[in-house]
Order: sequence, then structure tokens, then C-alpha cells
Amino acid sequence: MSNDLTSCRVCGHSLPVAAKKCTTCGEYQHPLYRWLSGNVLSGLIALVPICTLAFTFVYDRLAPKASDLQFTLTRCDTKQVELFASNLGNRAAILSHAEFSSSGEYQPLQIRLEVADKLVNGGDTRAIILSTIDTISPGGLVPFSLRQSADCRIKIRLHSVSFAQKPSSQELTCTCPPA
Repeated sequence: MSNDLTSCRVCGHSLPVAAKKCTTCGEYQHPLYRWLSGNVLSGLIALVPICTLAFTFVYDRLAPKASDLQFTLTRCDTKQVELFASNLGNRAAILSHAEFSSSGEYQPLQIRLEVADKLVNGGDTRAIILSTIDTISPGGLVPFSLRQSADCRIKIRLHSVSFAQKPSSQELTCTCPPA
């Protein structure tokens, strides 16, 4: 009957050969069971959020930092233009100024935004209203004589400055508003 006994791998107490757990110390006898039931498994579970945070930190450091400000025209009226500015990059960009042309020569447009609102953060989209300046172009976006033309077009050039202080511009075109 003594051949049917063995000693605990942790505390050395006698126990049957087929015993999976020691009755004295409560430890499993097979190393795999001991590993899975002990602090090792708890430690591995605790490492999951730490690894997730580490991955996020490393990814943020490795991801290229760039601004990509894109504009979408939604409406052209007689004296104002509505559009959306979307920053597809991960760094902020600034809408610096806008201008329009209906006859080949560009004139400034007034941006109806506070200075702080001209900054478009990475991943953000902002609605913007651009208006003509009455003292510079009293007829609005298009002189009345050009509105009668079937191929009347307004070109709007939007200027932005990226996070890396690189200026860029995008040109949009819309049909002339009705007279």
C-alpha cells in the first residue's frame, strides 16, 4: 500500500498517486494545473490591458503625423458659399483664407468663423460659410452680366496650412446661382 502513495511536489506531504490536488497545501500536483490555476494565469490576464496600452503607445509613435484637409462644397448662393472642411489626417490644420473667381481674377472671401474655429483637428469635420465682402465685390460672387451665361462657373480657392506648416490649396467649382 505504500507504493500507492507519493509526496506532494510543493509541501512534501504524503498523498495517493492518483491525487490531483494536495489535501494539506491545496496545490495541484501536475505542473500544468499548477501553472494554470496559480498566479501565472492571473498575471497573464493582467498583462492584456498593459499590452493593449503599450501597442497604442507604440502605434501612436510610429504612425505618421499629417494633416489632410479636404473641402466639400454644399451650396453656392448669390453672396455666400457653404462647405464642409474635413481633416482626414491625424494632426490639426488651419483654414487660412479663401478667394473666388467668376471672371478669371481672384477676389477674397470672408470666412465667418472665429479664429479658434479655423483650426480643424485630425478626424474632425466643420461646416463653414464664406461670404463676399460688399466693398470689394458689391455684386456678390458673380456680376449680373455673367449670370445670364449658360456656362457660368464660380471657382473657389481655399488655402490651408498643415501641422507641418506646409501651405496648400484646393480649388472647387460650382455653377452660378440663379439671377
